[in-house]
Amino acid sequence: MPTNLYFNNYNSNAEQRVIEDLIVESIKIMGFDAFYLPNDNDIARDLLYGEDPIKKFQSAYPLEMYLSSDPLDYQGQQEFFSKFGLEIKDSVNVMLSKRSFAQRVPQTIMTRPREGDLVYVPFLNGTGELYEITFSEQSKDFHMLGRKQPYFYELKLEKFKYSQEVIDTGTEEIDEIVEQNAYTIKLITGAGTGTYELDEIVYQSNDNTFANATCQAVVQTWSPNTSILTITTIKGTFATNMRVIGQSSNARYFLTTYDPYLDNVADSSYGNKTIKTESDSIIDFSESNPFGSL
Repeated sequence: MPTNLYFNNYNSNAEQRVIEDLIVESIKIMGFDAFYLPNDNDIARDLLYGEDPIKKFQSAYPLEMYLSSDPLDYQGQQEFFSKFGLEIKDSVNVMLSKRSFAQRVPQTIMTRPREGDLVYVPFLNGTGELYEITFSEQSKDFHMLGRKQPYFYELKLEKFKYSQEVIDTGTEEIDEIVEQNAYTIKLITGAGTGTYELDEIVYQSNDNTFANATCQAVVQTWSPNTSILTITTIKGTFATNMRVIGQSSNARYFLTTYDPYLDNVADSSYGNKTIKTESDSIIDFSESNPFGSL
């Protein structure tokens, strides 16, 4: 062999451990704290069309990461106008050591960061940001010293767009994102008893049983003084003059009125009410087919 036989640089476990220790220590010194949120509903993935019916993020694992891209600005296409209007595709690259990932994330769940999972960075903009992993690079270290397994992963992250995914990790600052971004409506209630609990399921049923519920939702806020119940993750259509029952609290109040097109109470960028109001003056819904000629 042309290389020196007395130096075994590419088959030394001791040297490989030194390299890994230095990488882990560097990330801990120069990096930042973050949370890794795996998609717990991976089994529901549509392998034909590549779609996820409902993503569920029900756990968050603390990890240290290092910003490997330009620290002064986002990468990617950023803000641009397309045929769908204004789109914001801010992306960023971070490094994550393989050893830290293996120690913090149960290896029975996954052995590497996966595309489609989320990363939560607490300190950005003072309130934290969620990012989605678009690509997990496993050979960025180019197999230094002949090691087959990577020393670290480089994750390509893009700002996460919330679309009614289930986020219930038990970490309050992460779970608040649902309250800030989820589609919500206000139910104005009347006579009743009890106190609704936050995050519990409420429902309506003809026989007052959850098994035969005609609609259901998750409690976001409850104000007994104003008798206003704010709900999200809505399934079905709520009806007035029927009881809204709390599954765990057993609170029961008659629903007097609500507006299904009411804009999101936390995000002013939603325009459901405006769209409904403007469309009523343009589209004649009294016709059997207002969108066609038949």
